[in-house]
Formats: sequence, C-alpha cells, structure tokens
Amino acid sequence: MKILKEIGRSPHVDWIIIIFSTSILAIALAITGIYLYNAVNQGDEDGSSAKTVNSSRILDQKKLSALLERFSVKEAASEKVREGYAGASDPSR
Repeated sequence: MKILKEIGRSPHVDWIIIIFSTSILAIALAITGIYLYNAVNQGDEDGSSAKTVNSSRILDQKKLSALLERFSVKEAASEKVREGYAGASDPSR
C-alpha cells in the first residue's frame, strides 16, 4: 500500500498510473472497435445507433409557411437596421 501513499507525491508513480490507465483504455477501445467491425460485417448491426420509430413524416404546409413568414419578417427587420445604422463613425478615417 506504499504506492497509494505516493500518488501525487512521486512523479514516477504518477506516470506509471497514467501510462497503465491509458493502456487499459486503449486496449478496451480496440477490442470494442474490433467487435463492432465484425458485427457490422456479419450483419448483426446495421451501423446506426438511433432507431427511428416513424421515418415517414408528413410535412405540415401551414407550419412551414408560418415559419418562413416569421423568418422573412426577421430578415426584413435586420436589413432595415443595417441600412439605417447611424452609429459612431470609424475614427481612423
């Protein structure tokens, strides 16, 4: 249990812990990658993690028109502000 007391005090022990934990993580990720690669190749996994319940969504034209109108109003207001800018002029000119 001497190693537990040396954590944070001895750089040698700290580096051993960092290298050991990084190696374990790299090995775990490699094994997971190999497993998923083989699963996709064999057809067990389709490659997508998200399952869509209803892939055929119907577009609501009324909501789309309202959204486009709202964006048009915002764009017009933004253009009006840009054209009528009367702030301080650039002092370097």
